[in-house]
Amino acid sequence: MSKIWSFVNDLKVKKNHKITMFIWLTTILYGLTGGLIWLLIGRIFLPGTEWLICFMGYPAIFIGFFGGILYLYNHEFA
Repeated sequence: MSKIWSFVNDLKVKKNHKITMFIWLTTILYGLTGGLIWLLIGRIFLPGTEWLICFMGYPAIFIGFFGGILYLYNHEFA
């Protein structure tokens, strides 16, 4: 997450926009990562669209959204 924050922090936008962009990027990144894992492994063992939604949704919400918020709370940014 620090690499994502350093990328967002280098942009010339307001602090509130940086925070919002960081949360969106982490949520999308971890959702896509879950989808990729489902394509590699889950499609064979757990076929179906509902499993794809689970593989994408849980990492996006818990790791991406809530993890991004916790990352921002635990770090001081100027």
